[in-house]
Amino acid sequence: MSPGKRRRPGSVRHAVLSDMVVSIAYRLFDTGNTLRDSTRKGSPLRYLHGFAQIVPGLERGLEGARAGERRTLELPAEDAFGERDEDAVLEIFPRDFSDAARVAVGDEILAAGPDGNEFTYCITKVTDDLILADMNHPLAGQRVRFEVEVLSVRPATDAELDAARLEIDELIVDDGPIDYGTGGAGSSPSEATELRDPTPLIQLRTHSRSPSGTS
Repeated sequence: MSPGKRRRPGSVRHAVLSDMVVSIAYRLFDTGNTLRDSTRKGSPLRYLHGFAQIVPGLERGLEGARAGERRTLELPAEDAFGERDEDAVLEIFPRDFSDAARVAVGDEILAAGPDGNEFTYCITKVTDDLILADMNHPLAGQRVRFEVEVLSVRPATDAELDAARLEIDELIVDDGPIDYGTGGAGSSPSEATELRDPTPLIQLRTHSRSPSGTS
């Protein structure tokens, strides 16, 4: 800083590091260069850096960036949404849904296993007799590209850090990793199957007892 110049309050440009709240605008492209997800104007994605709230390769790729900086990140499957697991496709009878008539392809469901653990599935096929639910992330197995602009970076508050630590504790089951739609298919959902609105692709994740997913 030049002698005699003072930095104005609030003008500190923090870098993206652990314990920082980061707001980004992004576009996500799949292997075929098709736009699959993006933020809407005026609605950036906000996350707490260092707490596995976004895919691992993207989080690492934003390290050190500052507000106003743009980065393009090419990520292999293992650093993005994981490899595809063909065993993670579940067949569900329509009677196991409280409102099966509402179920449609593309819906996301939250299902509880016999041990109480929760799993996220995406509906891929619906017939009168059977519903197919896929635990894989829709972009599992694909190399993807993120075009990202960092909009703001600030230190997290104590309350935000406490909430993030609690979320991590709840997601980690039996010391297994946090998976981004790549968890193993070792548990089937019970009849308490909940239909919910789809999660943005960048944040869609499940957790599993299996240590086979990305961390």
